[in-house]
Amino acid sequence: MGSIPERFPATGTDIGVAITRSVTLHRIGLRLVFDESLDADRLRRASRLALDAEPAVGCSFVTDVPAPYWSRIPDLDASSYFSLVETADTERALNDFQAEEVPDTGPQAEVVLLRTPVGDELGLKISHVLADGQGAKQYAYLLADIYSRLGEDPEHRPVSNLVPRPSGTEVWNNLTSEQRRDAKRAKSWSKPTWEIPSRGTTGQGLTYIARSVGPDDFLSVKAYGKQRGATVNDMMLTAVFRACVDAFDPPEGEPHSLMCTADLRRYLPHPDGLPISNISISGSLDIERTKGESFPQTLDRVRERMGVWAKTCYGAYPSYRADKIATRSYRLTKLLMGTMFRLAGGSGKTYPFFTNIGVIDDGRLSFGGRTPTSGHMYGPTGAGGSIVPVISSYRDTLVVCTGFCELDCDRAMVEGVLDAAIGELPAAG
Repeated sequence: MGSIPERFPATGTDIGVAITRSVTLHRIGLRLVFDESLDADRLRRASRLALDAEPAVGCSFVTDVPAPYWSRIPDLDASSYFSLVETADTERALNDFQAEEVPDTGPQAEVVLLRTPVGDELGLKISHVLADGQGAKQYAYLLADIYSRLGEDPEHRPVSNLVPRPSGTEVWNNLTSEQRRDAKRAKSWSKPTWEIPSRGTTGQGLTYIARSVGPDDFLSVKAYGKQRGATVNDMMLTAVFRACVDAFDPPEGEPHSLMCTADLRRYLPHPDGLPISNISISGSLDIERTKGESFPQTLDRVRERMGVWAKTCYGAYPSYRADKIATRSYRLTKLLMGTMFRLAGGSGKTYPFFTNIGVIDDGRLSFGGRTPTSGHMYGPTGAGGSIVPVISSYRDTLVVCTGFCELDCDRAMVEGVLDAAIGELPAAG
C-alpha cells in the first residue's frame, strides 16, 4: 500500500462545512437493499481496508489548532468503522444509524450491515466535512470493489490513493481568465427568505422520510424534460420550488432563495482519479414567485438561472476565497461565521435546500456478484424549520429523501411538501 502520511491538509471547503455544523446536521449516507446475504466478516475486512485505500477517511479532524488538518488514527483496528445488527425493523435501525453523528475523532465513515431473514441491507455514512455526495458514492464503490477482490484473494490489499485532495484554489487555477472574470461576478450568498413553521431550533430527533418515482414514470419525466431542453435537476428544482410556494405562500414579486449545490469537479482536468473529497459548494438561484404560473413556465425560468450558473462557473470564486480564509485562525473564522449564522437565524427565515447526488451506478456496486435491488442517498439537514430534499436514482427509480428534526418540524408538513413536489412532476403526478 505504500507509506501513508500521518497528516493531510484541510481545504477551505472542509473548514467551511465544519463551521456550518452550528446550524446544519452534516451526514451523507447511502442505503442499499439486497435480497440475499453478504459475508459479514469479509465486509468487515473490506471496511477496514477502505480506510487505508482512502487514507483521509481513516483520520480524525483536528480543529484545536490555527490551521485544521486530517490526522491518521493510530489504531484503526480498534476504531468504530463496522457493525452487524440483526433486526426485523430495518427502517428504524437504518434511520438510527444515519441520524447519529460522524464524530471528528473518526474514522470519517462507518458501515452497518442489517441482517434480516429475507436478505441484508447495507448502510453507509460519511462525514460531509470530508466528502460530498459524489465522495459518498465513491466510498460505496470502493467498498464493493475491495469486498469483491477479497473473495478472489483473501490477502488482497488495496493501493492507497495518495493523490492530493482537490481544493478551491486548484479549481480556480484551471479556469481561463474569462471564466475567472465571470465567476467573480456571480452572486455567492443569499439571505434566507422563507417563513417555514417551526417549533424551535433544537436540532434534536433527526429522522428521514423518502418518496420514490418508479421507472416508468421517471422515464416519462426525463422524456418531458428532454423535449424542453431541461435536465432532471431543472425539473426537480422546479417541482420543489412550486411545492414550497403552495405550502408557505411567500410574497410575490421578490426573489426567493432556492439553494442548490454545484459540483466543481467539472473544472478539474482529471476528476476520475481524485481521492474522496468535498469539492461541491452551495448557492441560491433566487427565483421570484409568479402568480398563476404553469409548471413549464417555472421550468423555463429555473433552466435559465441554471444556465447562468454554468456560464459563470458558479461556486468557483467563493470556493477559492474559502481557501484563502482558511489560512487565518480557525477559531476567529468560526467566530465570524457563527455570528453571521446567528444573525441569519434570528430572522426566523430559512431556505429550501436542494441537493441532486445523481445516479448511483449499479455496475460499480457488485459485492462479489451480489448487486443491490434498490438504493438511495441521504444528505445533510438543518435545525429548525427546513426543507432539504436530496435526490438520487438507482436503476431508473428516483428517490427524494429528506431529513428533519422531529422536535423542530411537523412531520405532516414535511411529508406534504415532498408529496406535492412529486405531484408537480409531469407524467409522475
